[in-house]
Amino acid sequence: MIRRALCIALATVALGVEAPEASAQLNPGIHVARASDAFGGVNGVGGSVELNFPLFPIDLFVAGEYFFPDCGTADGCSFMGGSADLHLGLPFPVLTPYATGGLVYRRTDAGGGAGANAETGFGGGVGVNLGALVIGAYAEVRYEVVDPDNQVVFRVGIRF
Repeated sequence: MIRRALCIALATVALGVEAPEASAQLNPGIHVARASDAFGGVNGVGGSVELNFPLFPIDLFVAGEYFFPDCGTADGCSFMGGSADLHLGLPFPVLTPYATGGLVYRRTDAGGGAGANAETGFGGGVGVNLGALVIGAYAEVRYEVVDPDNQVVFRVGIRF
């Protein structure tokens, strides 16, 4: 009798309470970057999009960067690229450290009519997300294995 009354009470409460909807969030962002090895070290700017899933500790992070090398040639030079990574974060509420890894694309033109060189490879590293109500921030350091030049890339940015 008590068990039946308890089941009816729980079913009544359960029908009246809605579960929160679990939906993915899309967070665009901008960042500054530093590639340590290309052109002797070069600074750049970039944009990113993070897709996170509230119930899982894995986020998809896609970023693109354009760097500003000083190569001293009349034809100029260029260095740009992008990455698509998975972030595996620890479930802390405001400051979330994460490990990252994924695919990297880099396009380099040394100038002087040599032509552009496009390569793909892998990257991995660590970072931290700082969550806020409206704007968040992130910082990461990653090592990219892209032939012929492997390099360390630092990113610091904000998310909207």
